[in-house]
Amino acid sequence: MSYTINPDTISSSLYPVAFRSIEPSGVIQQQVNVYLDGTLEGSFLAAQTGTSGTSAMFDTNVQSFLITQLAPKTNAKTSFFGNLYGFSLTNNTDVISSLYCTAFNQTINSSGFVVTSTASQSSTTAYVLPSLFVDGEYDMGDFYQPSANPFLFLTQRNDFIKCNSSGNIFLSYLGRGTNAAQFEFYFKSGSSALTIVDNLNSTANNDLYSLSVGVSNIFGSSAIFHAGNFPTNPDLYDYYDVSVGSYDGAFTRRSERQRIYIYPNCDDNIELHWFGKHGGAESYQFTGLMIDKQTSNADTINLAQRWNIAASPKANTFDKNVIKVNQRSNKSKTVTVAVSHEDALYIATMFNSPEVYIIENGKYVNVTIANGEINTDNNRATDIGVTFEIIYQNTPVAQL
Repeated sequence: MSYTINPDTISSSLYPVAFRSIEPSGVIQQQVNVYLDGTLEGSFLAAQTGTSGTSAMFDTNVQSFLITQLAPKTNAKTSFFGNLYGFSLTNNTDVISSLYCTAFNQTINSSGFVVTSTASQSSTTAYVLPSLFVDGEYDMGDFYQPSANPFLFLTQRNDFIKCNSSGNIFLSYLGRGTNAAQFEFYFKSGSSALTIVDNLNSTANNDLYSLSVGVSNIFGSSAIFHAGNFPTNPDLYDYYDVSVGSYDGAFTRRSERQRIYIYPNCDDNIELHWFGKHGGAESYQFTGLMIDKQTSNADTINLAQRWNIAASPKANTFDKNVIKVNQRSNKSKTVTVAVSHEDALYIATMFNSPEVYIIENGKYVNVTIANGEINTDNNRATDIGVTFEIIYQNTPVAQL
């Protein structure tokens, strides 16, 4: 059995994940066992899908076994949203799974009974994550080396990131053949200040990692370095470049460079993180008009008048005769900002994300995005206006 329909050993659970095998003509069907991360996930019978000459051909799609196993999930924060305000590298095991199949051929014997072969065939191993491919290409080749050199981070950003001294940013990437990260810092004059190389890991193969690279994550933080140390004062620098690669006494860059500009702090600022369309972490700091709103809704019912015929008065004005049921207290925040054309395209990906967090009081708070409105381009405007609503979870209300 060979992996031929998706041409890459790294693929996406959002598309068919199929294995093809060519068998003798007498094989009528196959018993297929599906293994995720080395554990049997399920079994099924696969019918013949065609012929190749005189041979039987089986195209086995196992996508349905993956959907419920990979992030995002409703009951947990995806692992690539790492620790806030500190440097970290996270192995994102909930976003990617290894997958292989074993197949047992079934034939009809001379008595007319189905016979299952005791000899199994094993497929090659695929690695699957929930990612939309880039630029219409139906493989993940742009996101890892050596098929792409340099390879792309699993983010929709294609230019630079703005971040102030309190900001957190996470970059996700496929770690095949990488074991180090390089940070190149530049003074406000544009001249190079210093370059450091961090020791990330030594066993990266087909795993998915997230690296914290925001200003608050790296400045003043400690790590295991091959060369240099993180600087402590971001006010001295204009921007820095982040890349990952291999280190064997010298650093060889394997990924693209992601540039991060250091912006001044602003009180009119919120920070959002979301599950990106390429299966990685996305981060953005919004600066603009923020309006908080809270609404309370309920159904009203009238109860029968209560009487105490032995008392005087027989009914009290304060008796609860009108009450509210099914109470709902809803908090939301309306955001109106002006951003560059490139940022507008990037923010638009957040509107469809299944997992969004706002950072409040140093913690992740789960929210969802509603009423998003954005002009993704305007040839007459320098900036693009963006408006959307952040919806918080309902606040529990005590009820009778």
